[in-house]
Amino acid sequence: MKNKKGFTLIELLAVIVILAIIALIATPAIINVIDNARKKAFEDTSYGVLEGLRLDYTERIMTNTTSMEKTFTFPNSGLKLSGEEPAYGTAKIDSKGNISFALVDKDKRWCAKKESNSEEVTIEDYNEENCKIDGTSGGETLNCDGKVPNSFATDSWETIACAVKNEELDKYKVGDEKEVTLTGEYSGTYTVRIANTSTPTECSGANFSQSACGFVVEFKDIITNAQMNSTQTSKGGWPGSELYKKLNPSESGNTSESIIYNSLPEELKNVIMETKVVSGHGSSDTTNFTSIDKLYLLSTKEVWGKYNNYIFESSEKETRQLDYYSNIGVTVHNYSGTIKQYNGENSNWRLRSPYSSMHSDFYFVYLNGGYYSNVAESSYGIAPAFRIG
Repeated sequence: MKNKKGFTLIELLAVIVILAIIALIATPAIINVIDNARKKAFEDTSYGVLEGLRLDYTERIMTNTTSMEKTFTFPNSGLKLSGEEPAYGTAKIDSKGNISFALVDKDKRWCAKKESNSEEVTIEDYNEENCKIDGTSGGETLNCDGKVPNSFATDSWETIACAVKNEELDKYKVGDEKEVTLTGEYSGTYTVRIANTSTPTECSGANFSQSACGFVVEFKDIITNAQMNSTQTSKGGWPGSELYKKLNPSESGNTSESIIYNSLPEELKNVIMETKVVSGHGSSDTTNFTSIDKLYLLSTKEVWGKYNNYIFESSEKETRQLDYYSNIGVTVHNYSGTIKQYNGENSNWRLRSPYSSMHSDFYFVYLNGGYYSNVAESSYGIAPAFRIG
């Protein structure tokens, strides 16, 4: 008979001790992996909420909804989300499209926060006292107490925005001017002027551009020269152009793309509205373009008004002439009032309108104020406009 040898008590105890040590070491690591996975999933949920909020705001701009401010509570917020909703929380969109939220996961482990003056979402350990929206950050709520309008030239941008919001515009007239100091590549002091204050009924049209509606400010003169595109093409129109990226904040966070916008003073950027801008197309495209802009170039119609058969621009019916150019009687035959200068001399300046029957041209204002077009790679003056509200 064979002798079958089993484990001794000491050997069994040794195995148990070893397994216990392994479990002691491995369990926290496994729990940590699970926690990190859950935290990452909650972070993805919060960024999904951010995209849903942006989509909601954009849709309301596109349909010319009167009130842009909106508050959402979770769950059952009603937002269109690509993923699941957070278990608890509140999100806000202010009138200028600034987004803030404080969201909580179902286990109340983490809080996802986004302030209205930042694009960053932070994930923190949940604390009921701190997991709240800062309703005063990033210009979300204008402090209008004691801010009495005096003049466009001397009032702060926040005072001007309060006056616009409260429809107290008696002190501000179309054509009034104000100095703005830019930094960076465009360092210097420039003059802007009120280009529009009216909002006629045509502005409420579903497909109507808001670029000449409400309180519009434009640069009186040229801040720099630039190409629309580095090649001879108008494909993609204004929002598809290389210049568009220089004028507007970059969704990717690439600051080199939004170099002109970033040169503005912070107090001005805080009150610039997002504007629904309708633009024409060239022969490489078949439909007009709609974009949501902070800064934009003017269109042919917004400068010269109705032009019938003189200018070939496909979005004429979707915008109107700015009050400033209308008040001084600018037309395609009377155009000296459109002249802008660069370094003290009359100079050509760009518009966002493509020549509809050509694949390469955008219109520009000639140095004498008349209308011309040329290829997108030509370098002309930039004098953007924006809306306050």
